[in-house]
Amino acid sequence: MNQQHIIDKVNAIRTHLTTSFFEREDVIDGLLTALVARQHILLIGLPGSAKSAITDELSQLIDGYKYFEWLMTKFTTPEELFGPYDLQKLKVGVYERITTGKLPEAHFGYLDEVFKASSAILNALLKIANERVFYNGTNAVRVPLGTLVGTSNEFPEEEELQAVYDRFVFRFQPGYIREEHNFIAMLTSPRPARPNLLTLHELQQLQQAAKLIKIDRSVAEALLNLKNDLIQEGITLSDRRWRQIATDVLPARAVLAGRDHIIIEEDAEILQHTLWDDPSQVAKVASIVRKRLDPVAGQIAELIEDARDIANNAMKANEDQAVQVGTEAVKKLKHIKQEIQAFKTAGGSPSKIARIEEAELKVDALLKGVMSKCLGI
Repeated sequence: MNQQHIIDKVNAIRTHLTTSFFEREDVIDGLLTALVARQHILLIGLPGSAKSAITDELSQLIDGYKYFEWLMTKFTTPEELFGPYDLQKLKVGVYERITTGKLPEAHFGYLDEVFKASSAILNALLKIANERVFYNGTNAVRVPLGTLVGTSNEFPEEEELQAVYDRFVFRFQPGYIREEHNFIAMLTSPRPARPNLLTLHELQQLQQAAKLIKIDRSVAEALLNLKNDLIQEGITLSDRRWRQIATDVLPARAVLAGRDHIIIEEDAEILQHTLWDDPSQVAKVASIVRKRLDPVAGQIAELIEDARDIANNAMKANEDQAVQVGTEAVKKLKHIKQEIQAFKTAGGSPSKIARIEEAELKVDALLKGVMSKCLGI
């Protein structure tokens, strides 16, 4: 099948998810990239921030992709994740599990409150996540797991959890909906119809295409410069993490953009979600990535943040000031939109233009919200 046709199906899935779950574009991009990269993703956020809902919906959009989900507690047993022992074999002293319907047979896994698992479960998870191997009795069994999604309401503090934490290349902190118009839309909008399903074979084609992409010297040097920038800010990452970024994450972004090569300025935006360990580093990492590798994305992000502040302040205005404040806000928002449009006029790749147009739509939504609430239009 034509690879662009497959990418079009992935883009339709992205559109479906972003119109179903508001203000979750970054998380959705991370999930789709993780699927193609065959890497793991951690979602740390407050209860009710759609962590499980997004993952569950995505799992239902890939035909043939076996999905396993489980809520972890300190009482969760290995049998719940890996299957019970085969009683017939146990009678003759063979300790093998029946893994049917369990994590060792899944392509896509979701573990809620992953850090509450016992040491025995965590040790097995490390092998499955890192090596794609499950030790069933005396047999080392290759598992089909592509991506494991872990969620938690809090960051792990215990030393024994750090090894598992490190296996999640992608890390996101989804919060609650911030913007009023999106909150209203969440309450009133019907769930959109599902797009055509992506098949397991089609996803595997994208995964294989990503494996074929080589890292050229210019990309390697760009990552070296980024690494040095982070070190200067006291942020040090393992060699393994850098290799995963170079050989898995960036190629996956390139494939999803319809390319057979990496363009670091186009593909770097996702890296801000792969280069931090402590939540205090998030803003700093995002700033460094954008400044070093994708300055246009950084400028657009700042403009969107300014637009949000302007719109939110206007919609909080007292009733007797609403028209005056709203009129001024509309003027400022239109100016921000013109600044964003100027980036599109300068040209760029299709993926870059798509990001700019997405930013325009965000400003349009803010404009609509201000005009409705403050001006009654």
